[in-house]
Amino acid sequence: MSSGWRWRGSVALLAVCLAFVIYPLLPNDDVINSDWPAFATGARLIVSDPGHLYDLDVQQRVERDVTGGRVLVTLGIHGILPFLAPAWVALLAVPFETFGTDVGGRLWVLFGLACLAGGLYLGTRPRPLTAILPGFATVPTALVLLNAQLDGIVALGLGAAIALWSRPYIAGLALGLTLMKPQLVLPMGAALILARRWKVIAGWAAAGAALLAPTLLLNPRWIFDWLGQTRSTVAAGSREVDLPHLGVLLPAAVQTVAIACLTVIAIAAVVGLAWRRRDDFPSAAAIVIAGGVLAAPHALPADLALVALALAVWGQARWFDWLALSVAALFSAVAPAPAPAFVGIALIAWACLRAAGLITWPSPGQVPVSAR
Repeated sequence: MSSGWRWRGSVALLAVCLAFVIYPLLPNDDVINSDWPAFATGARLIVSDPGHLYDLDVQQRVERDVTGGRVLVTLGIHGILPFLAPAWVALLAVPFETFGTDVGGRLWVLFGLACLAGGLYLGTRPRPLTAILPGFATVPTALVLLNAQLDGIVALGLGAAIALWSRPYIAGLALGLTLMKPQLVLPMGAALILARRWKVIAGWAAAGAALLAPTLLLNPRWIFDWLGQTRSTVAAGSREVDLPHLGVLLPAAVQTVAIACLTVIAIAAVVGLAWRRRDDFPSAAAIVIAGGVLAAPHALPADLALVALALAVWGQARWFDWLALSVAALFSAVAPAPAPAFVGIALIAWACLRAAGLITWPSPGQVPVSAR
């Protein structure tokens, strides 16, 4: 591609990125029509009634106060969008909730976008700053924005860990941010154990302990309450983009076993591909990051933002890789289940196989071997 066209493309991508940042500031952005009320509900309960943090009856009452009485008309649980994240997410949301539902929600969204941009920047260093533009100006970023989701914080943890990889314990501490959505980093844990990166694991465990300690003081039973409710997030009607979701298509009696088996299979496949590229750190990291969405027991279209991070970290994605990511994310966000699962699985498999070197594409100007 000529330098002129590359410059025009960068300007266009920058314009999209600026639009994403400006949108939460506009009066027509309705943060109530997102996941923010669930996080705000968790923030209120962790302060006022931590013992009932995962009590759906209590959540229903608090969330209706948060939303001014508005209720979900789409797929929900117990008539609301419940707070089912780890308890430390509720603590993180507390300072935002103090600004009120509307202002606090907008600040929460902007915080998530800033974290996503930071993760892309740290994960692509020392390449130019423009390297983050294709990853940020994608449909998954729009979905993170519209749903007020946590993927930006996870991306920041992954990007920071990559940037600090030469300091393994500190890199592990950075991975603590991924525990905001721990289901998205299962292959990461398996890969670190296989590679015997004990200092990274120690740092990650220390970060987890730092997150766990204050929440256990507030509610010693929250882990059991949380685990008891997380099964409800895996539903046949959910627009999931992960392999384990296919387990819900089977008879109810075998669904739990099927989901667990598919999770293990996905983790093994992802770690196997990453091990194949263990001498190429960006490629291996990209496979593990993207594969985390594939292997997650619960992953929605907004979580494809981590696939964007993976492609950016890999550094060899072409325009059609980015286009496929946005098209697949848009389809997954609007199509009825289970279609998003099949599209999401195909997209993530494509990204992982590309980073693994099993699907290659000649660079512009490169002459295929067969034509030489």
